[in-house]
Amino acid sequence: MSILALASAVLLSGQTTAPAPRSGSDLTRDLNSAPPSAVQPQRPAPTQTPPPAAHATAAPVPRTQTSTTQTPTRQPPASPPPAATSPRPSAQNAPGAAATAPAARPQTPAASAQPQPQAATSELPAAPPAAPPTALTPAAVAALPFRLEMPADAVITASRAGSDANVYAVRRGDRVLLMIYAGPASQFPIFDGQMVRAGGRSSVVVTEGGRRLAMEHLFQRATAPTEIHVWVASPGGADRDLAERIGQSVDVR
Repeated sequence: MSILALASAVLLSGQTTAPAPRSGSDLTRDLNSAPPSAVQPQRPAPTQTPPPAAHATAAPVPRTQTSTTQTPTRQPPASPPPAATSPRPSAQNAPGAAATAPAARPQTPAASAQPQPQAATSELPAAPPAAPPTALTPAAVAALPFRLEMPADAVITASRAGSDANVYAVRRGDRVLLMIYAGPASQFPIFDGQMVRAGGRSSVVVTEGGRRLAMEHLFQRATAPTEIHVWVASPGGADRDLAERIGQSVDVR
């Protein structure tokens, strides 16, 4: 059989009589009489599950940046200090605190007994006043290398002025009237005035209040003491006139 004949046969065998249209009741009856497995149950639409409330409502929390100046957390000590384990009651709350409080430590004897330099210096006894010079006896006055005339209430005292010199003072009460040096070298003259040489002595004469006063005299001797210097020590008034007269009476032996 040729190809054309075969194709024609197939076309002829495929032609069928179209079925007559069916009514609505017939369609309903066919559907109701069909087995249950033929009907596909309708699936409900999948319900979208909302996210958990914590994730839905919580806003992202930003990470807080730690400041470099934040105080680090202090680690607890390995063992509590003795004050923490045995706290001492305060003086206000503890009963009998005033009675049990330790007394102040007394000062050590070494510190209290040690004297201060200032205290030691101030505790030194004051030097006694110098004793008044002792007046020479009439025998000692007669042995002097000079002689003089003076009132009965006047005395002569002596003091050393070197290894071979002495200084004598004619006193009346607590006042010095005249001074006399006996030694190898005197300080003549000590007054400014007119130099006068007479009677084996040199004198200095000054003018005060219209009158002349011989204020000092110098005697020279061949034996020790080689010089005897006499000068008025009273500052003025009647004692000055008396001293000037006593000085005028001095003469060497």
